[in-house]
Amino acid sequence: MKLQQLRFFEAVCQHKLNVTAAAKALFTSQPGVSRQVRLLEEELGLSLFNRQGKNLVSLTDAGDEVLKRVKKILKEVNNIQAISQDLNASSGGQLTIATTHTQARYVLPSVIKSFHNRFPAVNMHLHQGSSKQNLDMIHSGEAEFTISSGNIEDAKGLVVLDCFKWQRNIVIPKDHPLAKKDSISLQELSEQPLIVYVYNDQENSSLVKTFRKAGLDYNIVFTARDSDVIKTYVRSGLGIGIIASMAYDDELDSDLVSLPTKEILPLCSTWIAFNPDLYLRQYMHDFIQLFAPHVTRDQVQTAIDRQHARVDPQKVSLPVHRMWHL
Repeated sequence: MKLQQLRFFEAVCQHKLNVTAAAKALFTSQPGVSRQVRLLEEELGLSLFNRQGKNLVSLTDAGDEVLKRVKKILKEVNNIQAISQDLNASSGGQLTIATTHTQARYVLPSVIKSFHNRFPAVNMHLHQGSSKQNLDMIHSGEAEFTISSGNIEDAKGLVVLDCFKWQRNIVIPKDHPLAKKDSISLQELSEQPLIVYVYNDQENSSLVKTFRKAGLDYNIVFTARDSDVIKTYVRSGLGIGIIASMAYDDELDSDLVSLPTKEILPLCSTWIAFNPDLYLRQYMHDFIQLFAPHVTRDQVQTAIDRQHARVDPQKVSLPVHRMWHL
């Protein structure tokens, strides 16, 4: 059994059983990929794929089990290569971050600029998606870190580090009846058509839980992944928006009024998560330090050790010293 065979098998699975796409990603030929996969099946004495003619239709049950283990093997191979690069003082590498629009647009630019200045040879890739999509990228190995403010329950099995707290702001047009108020009550908020982030309309969201706890109905008319999209629809008159405080800009959003929610809605947490089996290279530790200066390297290692020991498979609490624009 060769590592190349395992890589080819994983690539075919990653590309939805499209051998041509897998070959292109591997910079090799389609017949070469097919041959190596066949050799792997012959050596194992197993059919890894269900086939219709020459087409791969789905993984067999055996294929599913083998894929789980192949991913672990290749992850460890990558870790060994990363250790070698660190010990040889190599400054190159790659860091892929899966995050939300709000973090990418309003929080990360200064962090990534500082990181790039420190590690110019590290190739960075930023993927934007929902919290669930970002976590899927971590589980599949497509990204090293995810930065999110979604439900922490979805991050089971990962190392999760608290980074900072932030509050939501209400944004309304200047001619809105509530625009002259200094603050708004939860009762008043519940009576308005609301535009919120995707998944903030779910029963397990802190927003919905707050309304439920107060015994109030609410009217969410629209959800969007993007803070700027929410503000666009606020401007159109569809409803009033609830966005992260850092997503409101006094100059760019001067046509809107922003009201605080500190007294009526709970604070939100932004966290960074990664697979406990990931070997953290020096530049990865430095990225965490830039993003969350209060989180020490020892605390990161403690969080990894606890996750490995499954003391608390959901979250390791670390002190949060940073608050965002409260």
